[in-house]
Amino acid sequence: MQLLKLIPVVLLSVFGTPAAAQADWPTYQGANNRAGVASGAPAFTGLQPRFARRVDGQVYAQPLISGGRIYVATENNTIYAYTTDGRLVFRRHFGAPVPGSDLPCGNIDPSGITATPVIAAGRVFVVAFLKRGHRHVLYGVDPASGRVVLRRVVDPANRIVQQQRGALLADHGRIYVPYGGLYGDCGPYRGVVVSVTTSGGGKIAYVNPAREAGIWAPGGLSEEPSGDLLVATGNGAASGGGFAFGNSVIRLSPTLSRKAYWAPTDWSALSSSDTDVGSVEPLPLPGGRVLQSGKNGLGYLLTPGLGGIGGEAFKQRICGGAYGAPAVSAPFVLMPCTDSLVAVRITGDRFSVAWRADGQAATPVIAGDTVLYVQPGGGRLRALRLSDGQPRASQDLNSGATSFPAVAVSGDLVVATAGRGFAVFGGA
Repeated sequence: MQLLKLIPVVLLSVFGTPAAAQADWPTYQGANNRAGVASGAPAFTGLQPRFARRVDGQVYAQPLISGGRIYVATENNTIYAYTTDGRLVFRRHFGAPVPGSDLPCGNIDPSGITATPVIAAGRVFVVAFLKRGHRHVLYGVDPASGRVVLRRVVDPANRIVQQQRGALLADHGRIYVPYGGLYGDCGPYRGVVVSVTTSGGGKIAYVNPAREAGIWAPGGLSEEPSGDLLVATGNGAASGGGFAFGNSVIRLSPTLSRKAYWAPTDWSALSSSDTDVGSVEPLPLPGGRVLQSGKNGLGYLLTPGLGGIGGEAFKQRICGGAYGAPAVSAPFVLMPCTDSLVAVRITGDRFSVAWRADGQAATPVIAGDTVLYVQPGGGRLRALRLSDGQPRASQDLNSGATSFPAVAVSGDLVVATAGRGFAVFGGA
């Protein structure tokens, strides 16, 4: 099937001029805390198609919206910039991506730009995986012209088995780049965060002690109000079988020193069954608390100190298994699961399930009193009422969605990825 088509009519709207800064979507889930809230956006009681575009590869990254431009990155190592009425501004190709046949395992072919880029310091930063040398390269491009103004290799060790899927994060004058392994868990990979300054210098890294224990959730790192960073790891174990921060939530300083951690008491059993805690990134909550879920579908409410092994304040089953990234607007946290989108109501140091929307859900975004998300598979954009999950609108994207598809929202504009393209909708 082809991507949704629309007659090429330019619709007049507030998006004929650059969007206000507070309405921009410059990073994964809109902000460094990964809250997934579109500031100042109206409620979406309907979804009106505006335009759709095909691009040169699969789109795994969440689109970005900034300064009246939409940025879309592809597995063909290309980043596109469009105006919000659909005019192509630039197309920047960084080099041939890595064919699947070059890798010992994995499920993305070819492998190019998988992680969501970030806009900071007047540049769009993006990591491309290049066939030549099998290098992970951080590029900084001018957001107006696409001109490359920075190029820096940001490889971890054993780069051929390290996948850069987690979103980039920008703060403290630095770009943070997380790594996990390839689908199939082949080779000597580890959970790693590499960071350089926005000018490309001062390279530092955090390397998790456990074998494997990848930092692979699409949201990558999240940032707390203190400026500390949170990551969640997947299955892993130390050489002697002891605890080494696999299946954990880890607090890192801006210089990537480990400051605190949490893990469930059954971390070893979860590792043995490939049941990752780190299938979603940690979600900071008010009061220094953190909500974490994972493949086992349990939710864990963590204390400000994280709590060490078994030190959560509260835990309860949410769903069959959580993947992607949550969103939060008090008192609700929206958790995407394999069987439903679940609204969790936070009350003090406990939570309960408020409502469910059946069917597999990908990363939700909150706009006003509306929840927007794509259902994987055939690809259907849905809009639900935040208070009770009642349907408001939906649109078929008419193209197979990639893993963990995520929409971006700015004002009354919704950008939804769909396989080798994206579609843009406005509110009714």
